[in-house]
Amino acid sequence: MRNLEYNSVNSLAGESQFVAELKKISMVLCKNNASVLLKGEKGTGKRQFALLVHLQGKNNPEDFFEHNCRVYSEHETERFFDLVSQLPSFDFLGKTIFISNVDNLSAVLQEKLLVLLRTTREEQKNLRFIFSTEVNIEDKIEQGVFSNDLYCLMSSVPVNMIPLRQRKDDILPIANYYFAKLSTMSGVGFKGFSEEALEVMKNYFWPGNIAELKNAVERAFIVGEPPYIKTSDMALGSEGGLPSVETGEDKTLKTAVNAFKKAYVTKILEENNWNQTKAAKVLGIQRTYVIRLIDELQIRK
Repeated sequence: MRNLEYNSVNSLAGESQFVAELKKISMVLCKNNASVLLKGEKGTGKRQFALLVHLQGKNNPEDFFEHNCRVYSEHETERFFDLVSQLPSFDFLGKTIFISNVDNLSAVLQEKLLVLLRTTREEQKNLRFIFSTEVNIEDKIEQGVFSNDLYCLMSSVPVNMIPLRQRKDDILPIANYYFAKLSTMSGVGFKGFSEEALEVMKNYFWPGNIAELKNAVERAFIVGEPPYIKTSDMALGSEGGLPSVETGEDKTLKTAVNAFKKAYVTKILEENNWNQTKAAKVLGIQRTYVIRLIDELQIRK
C-alpha cells in the first residue's frame, strides 16, 4: 500500500459560496465513513478535498492512502485491492483510501472493488473510501462498460467539483494561498503580484484549473525576479486562454459575439472529444442547446 507524501497546508483556499459549501460538507463527511465520489475536471482540487475530509476527522496524515487507476497497471491495482482487503479489522480505524480515476478500472477489477466495498460495509470496518473521476461514469454505465452496482456503492455522497473558471472569486485567493506557501518555502523576496498579473489571472480561462494556477505561481518563483510577479513570469498570455476571434470586415457587436460563441463552443467540444453531453455540462447549458448552437453557428468537427 502506497502512502502519499503529506502536504502540511490543507485548508481549501477561496471565497466563493462553492468553497464554503465544500468546507461544510467536509465537516459532515469526516464524522462517518460514507463512500464519496468526487466528480470534476482534472485539477479541480479533488485530492485536496479528500485529504481535507480525512484530516477534519483528526486522523493521522500518514493514514491517507491514494491509488491512481490511470497510472498503475492492472496487476498493481489488483495487488492494492488485495492489500486493503487483508488489513486486520483493528487496523482500519482512521484510514482513508482515495482511489482516483476509478473509471479506468477493467471489468475484472470493478468486480474486485465491488466485493471489497461490500465486505467492508457488511463487516462494519471503520475504513473510509473516497473516489474520483474526470468523466461522466453514467455514460459508461449506459455503454455497458462500468458496473451500476459498483457506482451505487461508490457514490453514497456525490460531490461535483466546479471548474475554476466558473468560480472566479476563488482565483486570487488561491493564487495568494500558493504565493504565501512558496514564499515561506523558497525565501524569494517577492512582495506580491503586479496589477497586470492580477488582472490577467482574474480573466484567464484556466483550462487546467487549480493545478494550472499552482504551476503558474511555482513557475514565477523559479523564473521571475522580485519585487513583483509579472504576467510573463507565469507564462499567461494577454488573451487569457480564450479562443481568438476573427470577424473579418464586419465589426458589428452581433458578429463579434457570434464569432466568440463559435470559437468558444468549438474549444469546449474539442476539450471533451466532441462529446455533446460533457460539453453541455462544462458550458452549464442543456445538451439540446449545444446541438442548436452547433447548427446555428455552423460548427464542424
